[in-house]
Amino acid sequence: MGGKRKPIPAELAVQGQAAICAALRKRRRARGREYMKEWRANPKHRELERQRRDRDYLIREQRSAHRLRLRPHTGVHGEPQCGFCGHRRPVAIVERLRISKTADEEFVRVLIPYCGHC
Repeated sequence: MGGKRKPIPAELAVQGQAAICAALRKRRRARGREYMKEWRANPKHRELERQRRDRDYLIREQRSAHRLRLRPHTGVHGEPQCGFCGHRRPVAIVERLRISKTADEEFVRVLIPYCGHC
């Protein structure tokens, strides 16, 4: 993994600073790739990575569900979206009927943003 630092080849030094930076970047990426390959080969690290990935996935999903509960029919950044397809900006609000959860009324009026295409 570690090792003796290699000098910059003379042909790169002649090409200029941009070539030297590109070569150093390439070398650094290769070292990082090798390090992570060795790190992931350790079973303990693999288990830690799996736990972190599962935890982060659950947090992200809960955040998304919470956002949709607070402001339905909005995108990730809060911009309004069509309530049917969820892709385009709405141009109209349409009225739909939803079955009521209480016995007082049979249906409840619900307003949904509509893009006019779907």
